[in-house]
Amino acid sequence: MRTDMKRMGTKGQRAALMGALLAVVLGGTGCGEECVDAFDCRDKGSPPEGRAWACVEETCTQVDVSTGGDDAGTDTDAGTGTDAGTNTDAGTNTDAGTGTDGGTGTDGGTGTDGGTASCGPLPRESVLGTLQLQTGFVVAESAPLSTEVVAVVSTPGPTYSLFGLRQTATGRDVFSLGTWPDVQLADAALDTVLAPADRANAAGTFPSYFLAHDGTRLLAGYTKSGFPAPGSVAVVDPAGRDATDYLDAPDNYTAVGTTDAFLINGGGLDTVSEGFGVYALVTSAKPYAAVKVVDFPAQVGGSGFSAIASNNITVFGYSLPDTYVNVAHAVAYAKLGEALASRTPVVLTNEPKVDVGSNFNAAAGFGSGVAMARGAYNASFTFEVSDVSRFSLTPGLGGNQPISVGTREPVVTATDACTSVNLLSSLGSDLLVGVTDVNGRRLVRIQQAP
Repeated sequence: MRTDMKRMGTKGQRAALMGALLAVVLGGTGCGEECVDAFDCRDKGSPPEGRAWACVEETCTQVDVSTGGDDAGTDTDAGTGTDAGTNTDAGTNTDAGTGTDGGTGTDGGTGTDGGTASCGPLPRESVLGTLQLQTGFVVAESAPLSTEVVAVVSTPGPTYSLFGLRQTATGRDVFSLGTWPDVQLADAALDTVLAPADRANAAGTFPSYFLAHDGTRLLAGYTKSGFPAPGSVAVVDPAGRDATDYLDAPDNYTAVGTTDAFLINGGGLDTVSEGFGVYALVTSAKPYAAVKVVDFPAQVGGSGFSAIASNNITVFGYSLPDTYVNVAHAVAYAKLGEALASRTPVVLTNEPKVDVGSNFNAAAGFGSGVAMARGAYNASFTFEVSDVSRFSLTPGLGGNQPISVGTREPVVTATDACTSVNLLSSLGSDLLVGVTDVNGRRLVRIQQAP
């Protein structure tokens, strides 16, 4: 979704030389002789179903894109092989309005959406377009959203202030978006995500399609070319009382916030560098403290998606090696606290797995559960969202039993390519879905039915 997201947006722009499809989609820079990127391989002919061409070490190579579990939900590896969600916006696999006709009436001016369907004559609902709402869920308000906003986060209710990460050719900046549902991009940025040393070359950075909130501060990040991918996160005070802090964070891909802490899915944080996993940044006092709280397996494709439910159960994921399919597990919040205190990370694979049933490229809390944008890559290396589905997360009895992960509940399904999902976020216990079609881009608030 990060249609990075790109995370929903254009997420595939995080050029880390993973030698995989995700790195190429994000605009990897490590190829040379036979190919510079995946598009140089188009003359190789159509690959078999479930396979796609990628530029791997200067050679056109077929890679598997059909098995479930992309990289951390963004279309590309959270910074390791592709931009943490830069190939799709905020995790949805279409560029926040660029892969669909942001209001011109056709996709990219071709008259069809991605060339796969004639969208002009199709009837569409004004809010969901051609997406189909499923039983058990209702649509509340919707609000227009700029196509340059690739990630959105809100403050706790009952009044929801929204903030957005805006990506342009020359900047990666954090903006106020007003108060829901009166969403409007502010005239001036709160601050830039780019550390001082990288501001002269914004084009050489790849936004991570996430924006997190710890109750007071905002967190956003980016990576640069390399393996592991150098990266940085910015801690922004929207009230302007404190100066923005910039910390090293290689391979940062996604992050979520809780009171006075951020949980960053990546390859390290500040002076702590212990490989792929989840790193806590404790912000209750300065200097901030960085601690690794979740361990991933020794062999992973890259960092992945993250989400936190309203009952504080967290979901973290990574991409599998070779296939770069995303997987995710649920972790009790108490276990993260124990890991923080003991400095002994939770072993993610020992925690309950979320049976997503396919690849996914975005995740967000949805009440006492998590929503995921499921789908697969097509032959053009675009992640096509088939549905957004919810998985309930129930704490174990007495805190001693494992978390119970519910079966998949479809929230909205895509019947065609004419309306795309390109962002997922939370609004209190509700879900925000970024939607783009001929009528423009908008945020749609979806609630569980009474």
